[in-house]
Amino acid sequence: MSANAPIEPKWRTALLSSAAALRRVANDTLPHELDRRGLELGERKDALTAEERAELLAWVAFTQQRSAEKLEAELALHRLVSICPELASLA
Repeated sequence: MSANAPIEPKWRTALLSSAAALRRVANDTLPHELDRRGLELGERKDALTAEERAELLAWVAFTQQRSAEKLEAELALHRLVSICPELASLA
């Protein structure tokens, strides 16, 4: 796909929806309450109950996975925009 060639309608729709989905994942943030809970557990990590410690470990695993997914989405979006620059302003 060259920068000067028009994008066929089906490709355009697919690329736009893909770029929009990737942008949503890349820019997504957690609700404040969830973020606050994770921070609170982390601050008290030496005095947690067994249940809270399990919650903190699950929280850490979740945030690590989520961070990896956000980075992957940013990279994929960058790759799409590099081959089809018009996606930068449309999605």
